[in-house]
Order: sequence, then structure tokens, then C-alpha cells
Amino acid sequence: MLPAIIGLAAVMLVDSPAVFSKSAGFVFDDLAVIVYNQDLQSGGILQALAWNPFRSAVYFTFWVQLQLGGLDAQQFRFANVILHWLAGVLIMAVAGMIFPGRKNLPWLAAFLFWLNPVFIEAENQALGRTEIMVTVFSLAAVMFYLDKRRPMFSRAGFLVSLALALLCKEVAATIPAVVLLLSRFRGEKPKRVELAGGFALVAVYGALRLLWPIQLAKTPELTPSWSGYFLDQNWIFWFASLKTLIPFHLTFDYQPQPSPALGAAFLALNLGVLGVITWKSVRGWKTGWLLLTYPLLYLPLAIIPLADALRESRLYLTGGWLLILFSAAVRPALERKKILSRLLIAAAILCLISLAITRARLWSSEDRLWRDAMQKSPGKFRPVYNYASCLRRELKLEEAKKIYFWAKTLEPDNPKVDWALNLIEEAGKRPELIEQLRRQL
Repeated sequence: MLPAIIGLAAVMLVDSPAVFSKSAGFVFDDLAVIVYNQDLQSGGILQALAWNPFRSAVYFTFWVQLQLGGLDAQQFRFANVILHWLAGVLIMAVAGMIFPGRKNLPWLAAFLFWLNPVFIEAENQALGRTEIMVTVFSLAAVMFYLDKRRPMFSRAGFLVSLALALLCKEVAATIPAVVLLLSRFRGEKPKRVELAGGFALVAVYGALRLLWPIQLAKTPELTPSWSGYFLDQNWIFWFASLKTLIPFHLTFDYQPQPSPALGAAFLALNLGVLGVITWKSVRGWKTGWLLLTYPLLYLPLAIIPLADALRESRLYLTGGWLLILFSAAVRPALERKKILSRLLIAAAILCLISLAITRARLWSSEDRLWRDAMQKSPGKFRPVYNYASCLRRELKLEEAKKIYFWAKTLEPDNPKVDWALNLIEEAGKRPELIEQLRRQL
């Protein structure tokens, strides 16, 4: 209980610049899914859930908040932060069950998770709740599966948690494979009823999901081939893992470039590392638990949308697993030199707090967020255009024009840029058009 209470205080501390900012608002995908979605805002509960039944667990929480508090971005962010804290509590529980008897491991994994600036995006974008909730229910499913004390209750808990995780995001389809491998790792017989029910749920869900119309955010011309997409995931796997452990170059809108050659090289590396770990594990290698790295990290990272190869919010589930495994790897060294290890842990936590607060400040207003994204992805149209639109709505028209012209060099034929520039010019001649400049379009 004590680490959980301290963790709640720490989470509120690092997120306070964004959560309690009066200028904080809904961002990007939030607009289409929440702000302009009449099915969620004014429809009944069945209409709200039917908008996308494969996200119905998440949309139910959105619908409830809209009925109770309306379009208040602060309330949505605050709820995300509480769910983030709950995910950390579950990480403590699951880490203790996977690695029993290692008393320092659970709280270390939880604090590295609670304070990691990589997860600030998932907490402060309302739609990031999808990633948080699928993580909460995935961890709950694993916890129920590993529990031996109350077999009937745990069986029901596992199946219900899996079903709810599937109704948050498709990545939950990996849960039955994960718990099967965890059984093997712990030297236990797999629980046949739970596994049979779990794989059956995933099969039914998969069949229904494939029958549902899938709308890609990109045009067919811009959508990568499956082979290229798969190769890209092989280097993104390492990049995302490194970013979670050493948070660097954090941004809301990345500009990753397709690189088949790099992907092929990392695919060979992944196969080689997986082969070595498997061979060592079969021979009784004491650190054979490293075999868990690939099902826990690689599979979830591979099931991400084609529209954006990398978003920090999509590192949430894999980041939680990675920090459990990382804590297991460093625990022996930390316990051998207790004084030095405590100093190192304290320094790491202070660094994470500082980075997380700095990152949260960028989420305190839309213009700060898009300015930062534009600086880190200067060749990508979306952050440049969105930052120009922020300036336009604040009536900083000369600055906005400069950034719009920058956006025009990136996508010369995009009609949105021409519309904005024409509106600025017309508003200079006709003051009655000024109010249109303030609108969110």
C-alpha cells in the first residue's frame, strides 16, 4: 500500500502542469472521436458503443464523462492519470507474481513506469485512454491467470479481463499466448480451461473484426506494403525499447522514414538474438526469462496501425512489460551494492521526474505541443500545418502566414493551406471575418 500511495502522489506531481492547465484542450484524434462525435455526445449508450464496437469499453468511459461533465479536457486527462496510476499498481502485482521472492523488483518497475515521460502522451491525449485501458485489462488478465488461491474466481476474472481488453484494442489478442509462455516460464502446467476460453474469445473477436469495415487513415498510395511495414517494425522494436529505458527526442508527431534495408538488418538481429536466448533457455540458462522479451514486446509493437509507424502512446503496453523485465535484469546488481544502488535509483527517479514535468508542460497548451512537434519533425506536414493553425486562432497572423508557407512547401497542392492563407488575406480587408480565424477546423 505504501508504494501505491507514494506512486499516486508522484504521478499527480509530474502530470500537474498538463492536467491542471486551464489552456489544456483536446488534441488531434480527440477532435474527431470525442469533440465532433455526436454519437458520443448526444446519443444514447447503445448508439455511442455502436460507433466502434471494437473500442466499446473505452468509448463507454468517454460517453459517461460526456454525460457527467461535458467537453472538459481536464476531466478526461485526470481520469487518464488515475488509470495510469492503476496500471502501475497492477505492474507491481504482476511483477511480484512472475518473479516471486524478489522484494525490490515490483516497486522499482512500478516507479519507473509511473514516472516515465514516454507515457505522458497516453495520459494527456484523451484518446490515449485506449492504450492505458488495454494495458490495465491485460495486466489484470495475467494477474488472474497466475493466481492460484481462488481458481473459480480467477478463471472468471481472466476471461472477463481478456474480453474487456479486446474491447479496448486489438493488441489484446496476444494475451493467451503471453500467459501460456508465462506458465512455461514458471514451470507450471498451463491452465487448459482458461487457455481454451481465451483462444476461443480471440478467434471470435478476430473473425468479427475482419468482417467489420476497416478504414485506413492513409490513402492506398501512401499506405505501406505489408512486407515493408513488417520490416520497419524490426528496427522500431529496438528504437522503442531504447526510448522507453532512456527517454530521448520525445515528440507528439514523429517522422520515421521507411527503411527496408535497415529493417532487414534488424530482422536478422532479432532472429539471431531470439535463437540464442531460446538455445540458452533450453539448456537451463538462469536468465532464460529473457525469452519473454519477444512475446511481451515484439508482438504488441507489431500490431500497430499502418497510418503511424510510431507514436509514444503506442509504447504504453510494451513499455510496462519492458520495465518489469529491466527491473529483473538490474535487481541482482542493485542488491549487491545497496548504498550505491540506492543512490543510482534516487538519481534515476529524479531525472525521470524532471523529464516528465518538462514534457507535461508542453501538453499544457496546444501551441506548445505543436511547436515542439514541428521543431522535431520539420519535414512533416501535419505538425507544421497544425502549429500554423494554432497561431491563426490566436490571431498571430504574420507568424501564421510564415508557417503556412512552410507547410505549403511540404504539400504544395493541399487545399487546406490555400484556404487558410486566403482567409487571412480576406480578414485583413473585411474585419467581420476575424471571428472565422479563431475557429478550430
